[in-house]
Amino acid sequence: MIVAEQKPLKDIQRMLKGKKKVLTVGCGTCVSVCFAGGKKESNAMAATLRTAAAAEGQELEVEEVTVQRQCVQEFVAPLEENIEEYDAVLSMACGVGVQTLAEKYMDTPILPGLDTNFMGQPTEPGIWEERCVGCGNCVLEYTGGLCPITRCPKQLQNGPCGGSEGGMCEVDPSIPCIWSKIWTILDRQGIADSLMDIQPPKDWSKSRGGSMRRVVVGDDLRQQAAREAGERAMTVKVAPPQSPMKPAATPQAPSETVELDDTWHRACSLADLPEGKLHRVSVAGIDVIVTNLGDCIRAFPPTCPHLAEPLVDSGLLKDGLLTCTKHLWQWDLRSGEMKGAAERPVALYEATLNGDDVMVKVEQEITYDYDEEDDFDEDDFFGAD
Repeated sequence: MIVAEQKPLKDIQRMLKGKKKVLTVGCGTCVSVCFAGGKKESNAMAATLRTAAAAEGQELEVEEVTVQRQCVQEFVAPLEENIEEYDAVLSMACGVGVQTLAEKYMDTPILPGLDTNFMGQPTEPGIWEERCVGCGNCVLEYTGGLCPITRCPKQLQNGPCGGSEGGMCEVDPSIPCIWSKIWTILDRQGIADSLMDIQPPKDWSKSRGGSMRRVVVGDDLRQQAAREAGERAMTVKVAPPQSPMKPAATPQAPSETVELDDTWHRACSLADLPEGKLHRVSVAGIDVIVTNLGDCIRAFPPTCPHLAEPLVDSGLLKDGLLTCTKHLWQWDLRSGEMKGAAERPVALYEATLNGDDVMVKVEQEITYDYDEEDDFDEDDFFGAD
């Protein structure tokens, strides 16, 4: 995970000098786990800034919001509704999240509230240690799964230096010599003799010595184009869906005339349904999401057909494409076509307009069957508490 820590308050106050209205944006993934920029930390930072400004007799309005992952543009898209109201945005994410906001909202200053440190792991409560520098040429197959690039201050490739004593590092005696640990692991596995093989000088061409690095995941044509363009790319094969794709039923477009019987119920008024927004309502005692795509109305159950994720919280709608941001299942609500990782169609209720009223046909509640095999093992990488 990416590990970061909050910038000193005085540095943040300096960045916000002269600003009257600020939005702090937390991130619900990596920096939430390391207690630097999650919802709780973002709210606390906003409160601290308000208190500090009041103590100094300054006028500063600070509001806060937290998104699931700031490093993905789809997750920060909902901020566009009111981001122009703020003089600046204080991102409580890693440097990737800051840049994601900065590139999407170029008219608003995006400021970093954290210092991004490293990719690491928690070693004990409240302590994280660096484990990977992202060198682009992993050598862990030779070193028992432990990284000498990250964990040896001298980045030695063929065993310890002469200054290691008692299994501790010469440069920093408070940390173990990683080569001592590597030897112990390989010895326990009965392959310590493999350390006698001399490793050649490390290939640093895939590290930060060149241009900005890029990983391309996709089809072979895109990979070939990337190679021809000189990009450093990695191909990840994606298995085809196990179940056949079936288009969802197409509801009535608002312009069509529909004969309304007692199975049709008013969901809301068109004025309460801005274009491109997900609106959860109760129709005949059943929870339904309705949305106005501009040229048609769509209505569907409030949960994802994958693992029952609540789509009001994890769903994102853009240009008629519905994305469950939990596991990146996608559906084109106009055609019913499945996109992204989706393996099941989203079910739709019939919907139409009756004057200014949005009407939904509900004969019975639509529910999905979930298979145990769909469950993710252990922690879900895309999840955020």
